[in-house]
Amino acid sequence: RDRRFSCPRWLLLRIREEQRVDAYRKAIERALEGIMQAREAIPKLDRPPLRIVHLGAGLGQISMLAARCAREAGITERDIETHGYSVVAMEQMPKVVKLARRVLRDNDLDRDVFVCSEEVRKLPSQPQRAQLVVCELIDPGLLGEGILVLLNAARIKMCNAFEHSVVPSRASIWAAAFEFGEKLTSYKGFDVSTFNHYRTGLMVDLDSALESGAAKQLSNPFEVLKFDFEKNLMPSSRTVEIMPTDDGKITAIVFWYVVDMDMEGDILLTNWPEAIPPADFSMMEKDIHKPTPVRQAICHFQGEYIKEVSKGEPVEIDVGYGQAWPQFVWPGTQMVQRESGDRIPKPPPMPRHRLAFEKLKSETEDLEKKLQAGLMYDEEMLGDGYAAAERIALEPNGNPNYLIDPQNANYFHMMFFV
Repeated sequence: RDRRFSCPRWLLLRIREEQRVDAYRKAIERALEGIMQAREAIPKLDRPPLRIVHLGAGLGQISMLAARCAREAGITERDIETHGYSVVAMEQMPKVVKLARRVLRDNDLDRDVFVCSEEVRKLPSQPQRAQLVVCELIDPGLLGEGILVLLNAARIKMCNAFEHSVVPSRASIWAAAFEFGEKLTSYKGFDVSTFNHYRTGLMVDLDSALESGAAKQLSNPFEVLKFDFEKNLMPSSRTVEIMPTDDGKITAIVFWYVVDMDMEGDILLTNWPEAIPPADFSMMEKDIHKPTPVRQAICHFQGEYIKEVSKGEPVEIDVGYGQAWPQFVWPGTQMVQRESGDRIPKPPPMPRHRLAFEKLKSETEDLEKKLQAGLMYDEEMLGDGYAAAERIALEPNGNPNYLIDPQNANYFHMMFFV
């Protein structure tokens, strides 16, 4: 195995997302059409070089696509020789960067695309300013990969102040109320509802959950937040009214995104569930693209935060967002502050088995932070982590000589081995 290169599984899976790639291609072509027309109006000697910034480049798939679109839009070999790269791809994981550079060389695009492994917020202001930002930092909940923070930093450090375009242009978050786990109170004659304490994941395949009966929809979709990346307009926190369509207990809010890839809003990228009809059927007339697999984000409620509702009797919920995640809070909920500074609802009382689970989860998250720091900045730490993961893979039941909790073996193995 060549240890100079490494790639997480989830990143490799993105290569197969043809609809996502197609949506970005169409949006980039449309944005470059306007940018090149504006450049033609400028005298040739005063014309700035074309620059495209790609955030969240990964293996460089969209970066190569942007470079090819730039060539088709009129960027020539002479332009590349004179001004250098047309695309600056930002990716923080060093071993992924090395793999991306190899892919670029294999496709003769290493002169068109420059891959930067520095964190965009740590960059000095760039002398050559970009006319287009392509942001690939979109997860099932829209905000989870840091699109708000990193896009804002890129605009300040790398773009013309008022003369740049953004792909995607706008986005909105939609949600609906659901009841999960009710059937566990009588599963094949047994009450196993205690497993509902472990519904802590951030993503869900809602279509499969509805089909299997694991989820029950309790409201129609409602719009939560709207973001305008092109004009840099962000929403404020607000209170939303939910109209229950059935009796039950709201144990979770499932939410998803609808992204306008272009300024006109003709090209959409969305993970809207197939089982839920669109709130506005005019959306069906547009050019819709969906990632693969189609998964949604979820906010679970536990203990006293589970709300019992009756059909036709509206309830209110406060919606907002932090740097990387939307927040759904019932009015009057007591809030506490985390070490990161974020304010969250005060955790409800938990049974002892759940407390042990939370302790293990906290330790794993701490390991994740340290490991990600190694992947991004410290090659020596990366090497140590890789060797540790290799040992764990060979001896998964643990060894007293290893200073690693065997409970975390699966996590290390998934991070390093494809």
